[in-house]
Amino acid sequence: MLLQLFDAPSSTYTYILADETTREAAIIDPVLGRADRDLAELARHGLSLRWILDTHVHADHETGANALKTATGAGTAVGALCGSVGHDCALEDGELLPLGGDAIRVIATPGHTPGSMSFLWRGQVFTGDALLIEGCGRTDFQNGSSDQLYRSITERLFTLPEHTVVWPGHDYRFRASSTIGHEKRHNPRLANKSREQFCDLMAALKLAPPAQIEQAVPANRHGGALQSGEAVPAMLMAREVEREFDAARDALVDLRDEADFAADSLPSAIRVDGSDIERLAGIARTHRKLFLICRSGRRSLVATDALAKAGIGNVWNVTGGMLALRANSAVALEAHEVRS
Repeated sequence: MLLQLFDAPSSTYTYILADETTREAAIIDPVLGRADRDLAELARHGLSLRWILDTHVHADHETGANALKTATGAGTAVGALCGSVGHDCALEDGELLPLGGDAIRVIATPGHTPGSMSFLWRGQVFTGDALLIEGCGRTDFQNGSSDQLYRSITERLFTLPEHTVVWPGHDYRFRASSTIGHEKRHNPRLANKSREQFCDLMAALKLAPPAQIEQAVPANRHGGALQSGEAVPAMLMAREVEREFDAARDALVDLRDEADFAADSLPSAIRVDGSDIERLAGIARTHRKLFLICRSGRRSLVATDALAKAGIGNVWNVTGGMLALRANSAVALEAHEVRS
């Protein structure tokens, strides 16, 4: 099952793909401000969201990744070279993301940005801004590279079967999809073009910068805000906790249920209910930094956002929670007494 959704202000395509047997779903390139629409589509089709995927750190719109995560608990992911601290998973080339009875294959397609990824699923490839319909993404900002993009398209995407359906991140002429075979033969930037010709063509484009680039790029490196117009909560990837946490000056609070905390907790952590914002604020005020962790990063994200709105600025959400912490490293934090 595949749904293609459109955001007119940014001309962005968002995709919902699902296994029709298990009803497990993934969403690709969600737009902040469209979460209600996306959630309504998931509910209408009886789908359970497992993955929230960004093809890259977007410059033309803010991602809805964190907004959908707070509503569904699904994991967020983006390419490792995107440098995001706000996504739960940093994807590498060749990874397989389980979805129902199948898997989404991650294909590194750098060039538009260094961390750009495409996603292959059941004969369909979701190319973000790498390969567009009779076009391609620009390479003149965010450390883009025309040479890399040419190689990504010709050596990675164009080696897929010609009948593979191409679903792009944008199309400004309201076309829905293409195929690998069509793009190999008819894409004016790539068909019968050498690498040198392609790089010369890209250098001559002289396009204006995206209108939202100044706010979109920083927000998207943090997985996006929870609601349109709001500030992005402070984030820290699970693998960075050991480096950033100072047992003498910082506090680590676990927001999981008592049973989960008792079964597997960090020696330095105390348990606090995530809805007890007053107590969390008190802990934050008596420490240099307050790190919030939960099972998957969902509860801690909501609590971090609530504290930020209350004017508490030294709180950090540990993205991915205990699941990511245990998966990424064996972190041994010194025990200390938390003043509350």
